[in-house]
Amino acid sequence: MLEKLPENLKELESLAYNLWWSWSRPAQRLWRMIDSEKWEEHRNPVKILREVSKERLEELSKDEDFIALYELTLERFTDYMEREDTWFNVNYPEWDEKIVYMCMEYGLTKALPIYSGGLGILAGDHLKSASDLGLPLIAVGLLYKHGYFTQQIDSDGRQIEIFPEYDIEGLPMKPLRDEDGNQVIVEVPIDNDTVKARVFEVQVGRVKLYLLDTDFEENEDRFRKICDYLYNPEPDVRVSQEILLGIGGMKLLKTLKIKPGVIHLNEGHPAFSSLERIKSYMEEGYSFTEALEIVRQTTVFTTHTPVPAGHDRFPFDFVEKKLTKFFEGFESKELLMNLGKDEDGNFNMTYLALRTSSFINGVSKLHADVSRRMFKNVWKGVPVEEIPIEGITNGVHMGTWINREMRKLFDRYLGRVWREHTDLEGIWYGVDRIPDEELWEAHLNAKKRFIDYIRESIKRRNERLGINEPLPEISENVLIIGFARRFATYKRAVLLFSDLERLKRIVNNSERPVYIVYAGKAHPRDEGGKEFLRRIYEVSQMPDFKNKIIVLENYDIGMARLMVSGVDVWLNNPRRPMEASGTSGMKAAANGVLNASVYDGWWVEGYNGRNGWVIGDESVLPETEADDPKDAEALYELLENEIIPTYYENREKWIFMMKESIKAWLQNSAPPACCKEYTEKFYIKGLVNREWLERRENVEKIGAWKERILKNWENVSIERIVLEDSKSVEVTVKLGDLTPNDVIVELVAGRGEGMEDLEVWKVIHIRRYRKENESIRLHLHQWCLGHLGSPGWFYAVRVIPYHPRLPIKFLPEVPVVWKKVL
Repeated sequence: MLEKLPENLKELESLAYNLWWSWSRPAQRLWRMIDSEKWEEHRNPVKILREVSKERLEELSKDEDFIALYELTLERFTDYMEREDTWFNVNYPEWDEKIVYMCMEYGLTKALPIYSGGLGILAGDHLKSASDLGLPLIAVGLLYKHGYFTQQIDSDGRQIEIFPEYDIEGLPMKPLRDEDGNQVIVEVPIDNDTVKARVFEVQVGRVKLYLLDTDFEENEDRFRKICDYLYNPEPDVRVSQEILLGIGGMKLLKTLKIKPGVIHLNEGHPAFSSLERIKSYMEEGYSFTEALEIVRQTTVFTTHTPVPAGHDRFPFDFVEKKLTKFFEGFESKELLMNLGKDEDGNFNMTYLALRTSSFINGVSKLHADVSRRMFKNVWKGVPVEEIPIEGITNGVHMGTWINREMRKLFDRYLGRVWREHTDLEGIWYGVDRIPDEELWEAHLNAKKRFIDYIRESIKRRNERLGINEPLPEISENVLIIGFARRFATYKRAVLLFSDLERLKRIVNNSERPVYIVYAGKAHPRDEGGKEFLRRIYEVSQMPDFKNKIIVLENYDIGMARLMVSGVDVWLNNPRRPMEASGTSGMKAAANGVLNASVYDGWWVEGYNGRNGWVIGDESVLPETEADDPKDAEALYELLENEIIPTYYENREKWIFMMKESIKAWLQNSAPPACCKEYTEKFYIKGLVNREWLERRENVEKIGAWKERILKNWENVSIERIVLEDSKSVEVTVKLGDLTPNDVIVELVAGRGEGMEDLEVWKVIHIRRYRKENESIRLHLHQWCLGHLGSPGWFYAVRVIPYHPRLPIKFLPEVPVVWKKVL
């Protein structure tokens, strides 16, 4: 490629191989100028440079307009890559250890199809935001030969899955090479064999993403197919993928001589990395307890799935067999394997991640609460609300998802500072300075582009199917509702079809027409999701709904960017609390699109009563199929009485709500705030832990303390509780060989029937004690026990291990010892 580039355009190659272009408007204009047709079709600069003729490049090298844009793009790219005063460098100049982010999929650009949906898009946005902030972050993933799948919809509405084989040389990545120029290869133990994985490097701004691939001649055929498809449903392949990602990812870091400061597991899929790390530390001479503590104190785990079935678990013996080579010659196999055992005896990847992480979060505040309830069995005797799972609400990468007109308005009325400092106090008030007419004009332009896309998409599909019929005629001035997401049944894509007669009246009102656009893929094995898609298509072809309800095929990043800015209302109606976060709604809000959503995910935090609508009863939790009719009725009423009348009859209010939507997003949900929150709450604390644990004597001390706790904990008991009056309580605790400094004794008060379901009101550390042989007697004075004995109130004393260097209060392997006061 480089040899055909004219001398004054040599840097086109470096621009093509860095995904910075995917969120740089000048760079995108540059590639469009080279070949507009290929750019619109593929959005892949590497493919464009590989296929463009030398004559065309010579022509461009003499084109003054192209050269001016090329130099501007190159200047901005160089400034971006070489900038030293990034947010991270300014705030944390002392840290340069690598934060290693691990995920099964990454949704970075249409040109690199290694993603399926929300998890991958979130991971891609996280990498881009980390790059913008200057975090010392690298990422590890897998390279899939066929990606997820390309979706087609046939004339009966059936989903057809096509798995294209991608040309690796045409993707925006390069083989990772060692000092001798050879491609880096790592050896990964799977089954009884050693599988070789070659490594590719994707440059995402300042962040490097390493992708492992087994499909080359040095492997047997069965191992070459490990990365054929994303989320292969076959258990044997699925576990092999997760071993490759987790264990292979850690072996790659060793090969590159990268000593990670913190590991971030994005979902449970990469959790085998914890086993590899523990095993490596033990082979260096650390005990299991010491190795586990090092790994736990430097690992971040983000869970995304509020649906129990969405968490990978496999038969215990099956996983043990898949790890045969991994455990070869290793004597502590049982200790490591038990880290993944759940209450049903399965090997649970989420349990493994939970037990080997100190920094754990759900992806919204509500989802964190749901996760605490789902995984309460990991922490025995701990009230659900105290289970150490925090909520860090997802965000979206602004440069990727905000349309160009909106970006110009933000630059003009908020100042360019918004691009990196959306969490700057008061910056969002600049949105109020945007003139209504300018905001509306920007929105109409986005709608026009999306309408053009709709027509072109339907035209291509009709040509493929041999259908000859008029394309929909849609004005940018009519109300357009968008619904686009994975077609899982709990997301209730067909909720709006509960009453077709009523829906018919809504969409066919000649004075206030409504268009509804659907897009999304069903998992190849989700027959229920496929049936929902077929039903929507069937309704869209009925004469009363033709060209009013529109189904688009092959929802991907390219379509999503147009859709989240090109509709007026973003519809989200899953059963609560099944929506963990819902980042598509954030993308819509950022572009001034109003959300109509059930009270779930990020909308619980993002909704303020002025920036959109809530569907249904906020108090019903959890929802079941029996709640669907009530939510459908609420949605119809919302459309008929609020959404449609406001759009057509009160433009001033609609624009006011658009501004409120943007402000609420900027204030609550926009990266880099999300990425900063991970840094401040988790990454830096993990790096501090890593620095402390690098001193062997510290590891030995905390390891010895923990061994002492584990050895003696069964002898810890609360012998006696005496209420002296309504203001004093005396507790006798038997400690065995432990000391008072090894534990904390607390009085816990709240509402509930027992400790685990307790709605905690107050926790009081009982500090005053005296030693009596193997026991301690503690006294709490001047504390009012006024609710004691009242119906619904619960008082208990509990004992938990304590060490000043523990990042979390409760240890999964040590159950809380507690006793009711009365």
